[in-house]
Amino acid sequence: MKFPILFIVSCVVLLLVLSYPEEAKAASKRCEQRNLFPGKCGNDGIQSCLRDFKKQTKKSHIIDQCSKCENQKSPSGLEQRLCHCSHPSSNFPCV
Repeated sequence: MKFPILFIVSCVVLLLVLSYPEEAKAASKRCEQRNLFPGKCGNDGIQSCLRDFKKQTKKSHIIDQCSKCENQKSPSGLEQRLCHCSHPSSNFPCV
């Protein structure tokens, strides 16, 4: 009687351990979004990007991380920032 119970418990534990990396990998995937905003990046470019994304986009409540701010010039010569931001894909699908 002890052996079957021990075997079943071992199988369940093994199944949980083997399925964990898939869950961790899925949770680490992020949906990337880029957008242009007026002005230069400056010293707090990443924080400015995050603030602007939260003000402008419909997904403002899920965008939680910005990784890059690039200064660019528009064809008309205006200063712009290209912001690279993201949100976890587990909450909402990437579009």
